[in-house]
Amino acid sequence: MRFVIFFPLIMIGFVRADEPLKPDVAGYAKTVTPFFDAYCVSCHAGEKPKGELDLSAKGLANNFSDPAAAAKWKEVVDVLNSHSMPPKKSKQPDAKAVAAVVDWIVEQTTRAELAKRERGSILRRLNREEYRNTIRDLVGIDFDVSGFPQDPAAGGFDNNGGALTTSAFHVETYLNAARQIVDRALVDGGRPETIRWRFEPRVGDIDRRRVKVGSNNAIVNGGRNRQDGNWVVIHHESWDKHVGARDFKVPVAGNYIIRIKAAGSVPKRETVVKSAEAILRKRKEDQDKKNPNRAKFSQQQLERDLEHFRTDPMYDYGPPRAKLVVQLGPQPRTLAEFDADGTKDQPKIHEFPVRLTTEKMGIGLEYAYSIPRELENFWMQTGDAFARPELMIEWFEVDGPIYDAWPPSSHSAILFDSPLRASNERQYAFEVLKRFMRKAFRRPVTDAEVEAKLKHFTAARKDGVPFVEPIKRPLIAVLASPSFLFLVEPNRTLNDHELAARMSYFVWSSMPDAELRRAADAGELRDTNQRLKQLDRLLADPKSEAFVRNFAGQWLGLREVGNNPPAQDLYPRYDRHLETSIVGESEAFFREVLRNDLDVRTLVKSDFVVINERLARYYGIPGVRGDQFRRVPVPPGVHRGGIPTQASILTITSNGTRTSPVKRGTWILKTLLGIDPGLPVANAGEIAPKVPGIDKATVRKRLEIHRTLDQCARCHNKIDPLGFALENFNAAGAWREREGFGYKGRIGDNDPLIDASSEMIDGTKISGVEGLQDAILKQEDRFLECFAGKVLTYALGRELGLSDRTTVKQAVQSMKEKGRTITSLLHFVVESEAFREK
Repeated sequence: MRFVIFFPLIMIGFVRADEPLKPDVAGYAKTVTPFFDAYCVSCHAGEKPKGELDLSAKGLANNFSDPAAAAKWKEVVDVLNSHSMPPKKSKQPDAKAVAAVVDWIVEQTTRAELAKRERGSILRRLNREEYRNTIRDLVGIDFDVSGFPQDPAAGGFDNNGGALTTSAFHVETYLNAARQIVDRALVDGGRPETIRWRFEPRVGDIDRRRVKVGSNNAIVNGGRNRQDGNWVVIHHESWDKHVGARDFKVPVAGNYIIRIKAAGSVPKRETVVKSAEAILRKRKEDQDKKNPNRAKFSQQQLERDLEHFRTDPMYDYGPPRAKLVVQLGPQPRTLAEFDADGTKDQPKIHEFPVRLTTEKMGIGLEYAYSIPRELENFWMQTGDAFARPELMIEWFEVDGPIYDAWPPSSHSAILFDSPLRASNERQYAFEVLKRFMRKAFRRPVTDAEVEAKLKHFTAARKDGVPFVEPIKRPLIAVLASPSFLFLVEPNRTLNDHELAARMSYFVWSSMPDAELRRAADAGELRDTNQRLKQLDRLLADPKSEAFVRNFAGQWLGLREVGNNPPAQDLYPRYDRHLETSIVGESEAFFREVLRNDLDVRTLVKSDFVVINERLARYYGIPGVRGDQFRRVPVPPGVHRGGIPTQASILTITSNGTRTSPVKRGTWILKTLLGIDPGLPVANAGEIAPKVPGIDKATVRKRLEIHRTLDQCARCHNKIDPLGFALENFNAAGAWREREGFGYKGRIGDNDPLIDASSEMIDGTKISGVEGLQDAILKQEDRFLECFAGKVLTYALGRELGLSDRTTVKQAVQSMKEKGRTITSLLHFVVESEAFREK
């Protein structure tokens, strides 16, 4: 079945060629020219203007419709508002003159931005996450979008219409996806027989044991492990210790469940010490035999190493961890990682849904509990005598295909029961398409639109093909249509259906549901109280988890976690489980503030954390068991609580091998204070490598050397101090008192103490992360404006301009009046004129 669907390659926010905006020549001559002549053009004009910013009439045109000129005018506003220009040693204008210039620029920018929106039509493409969620809610299919092109971000978010262009590759991808989705959604014939194939691994040679399952002779192996009755016991990770089954295939493609019976054993500290002591004493005996004269030193080494096992918190083990790998055809992928927190007496059954095809496949279970490889333990970890968490597997099975009913709900929701199917097939196909298109296009559809799609069905039905196959053609056409793939806002003021879509994609990253469509049909969403009522309903729905994941994840930069992870040899305590946990912590913390209507300033500083057992071990917080996240009070002496203390943020603002006060300071400025420090000066250079003692210099000392360069000091003087306040956290987000220069970054008694003293841009003295947090909270309005601006950017799907600054300030005032909660901000957004207009 091949047919071609054409639609234009679209860029968002295109503008009709109407009469251009006329510049305010008189205002420029009266307000701007005298100011620039008096305070600016002596430096910012001529052949080589400072900062490559020419403020002469020739260098900066009075044309706010030109994006390049508008960006420079915005830069002028920013430097004037921040009092960074004119330089302190230069002649200074009075506040009234500065305000007049800023007000004029803001007024002209606002005129240009509103005129552009008035003349333009908004067509914002669904991003990958929105597409996946929309298909889930429209068709009932969980479709894998990992093969789609990455969505570029603008303004910090990948739902920004200005960046979501469409290419020929997108068109091809969407059409192929539509075919797969419709083929999966609609079925023809009887319900496929289900299977439940159980595999019981046994220790032995990897390829010797074959088991008959269906028509397959599957290879089932327990690896070179220990057999304990029916249990295969895995002591540590190794290529020859994997447990699994391969060389088989399921008879029908569909949704299956992989079920695993697993348990674990977790040795206590005294058992660990006892096992290590036996190994260490054996090593000492061997050393003494070879070199009796060094017995004294080998004894000292024994005592030092034993102390490590007695005191290091890494040996307060958690439950063993397993990684489940599924291979379809040539491509393996990790389906899940999980704690095997059952016991031999009380094992647990773990279930994982998976989409399987009829390709040859395999299932693998691997040991995934990481013990940091330190000098004292790396050579003994793989020995069975060393006590560590052990993973136990009794069996695993494949069950499916799984259906909620037959025909499945994805089928019956589209091809609903109706007497028309028998009496008037064409009219039934018309009704099927009209209902489907109404949901897919997120608005009422005309009969003419339905008839245009129905032609695909009519043409295919003439060939005598049974009903299901011909109806797929127009359904595919719908899913490849611009009306589905784009959120369309042609008029300045949004109608009810456009408001419904804006609300649902804001909170759910998905299409409006039946209740929201009903409210739009009834014209209720023009009423503010009805919009707020619907917003509260959307937030209470589990689908609002998309707001936590997509807004908070992008605002905080959580998608960057793991892009440049801490170097394993320098930070051995950073592992895969920790990496997933630090992302989970930041999401769970934001969720806690949102769901419980906590003061939004709690995001900056809190007396609690939201952690799981893995993070509790890492942060040194006792008494937390289990992989689920929960709210925990911060004990005395533990420097956690609030976003700046979270390991996710501290790792993405580091360089993999060491901390980066520059990255951390920039992150604080941009993410929490809404200040753009600007781009680095061209050819600013690196820290001079030949400075004496540079190899032993702390990060702070290196940056102090860097700031001696005039071209670097301008930015670094406001960035670095904020990063210095976080220097007690290393590049993996762990707390430290000294900067280590020993082997593999080990900290010695004589290594330099961390100096976390610093000062804010306004000169406020701070010390450490707590001082930084308090200083940010003292700039409450700046933080609230930054946060409100981020939420508005995400909600509107566009970057904010100077014309939106009034809205941002109104949002902050509304939050202050209503408890400073995230919910109060979301209420303001949905109430605002900016949300009701394109």
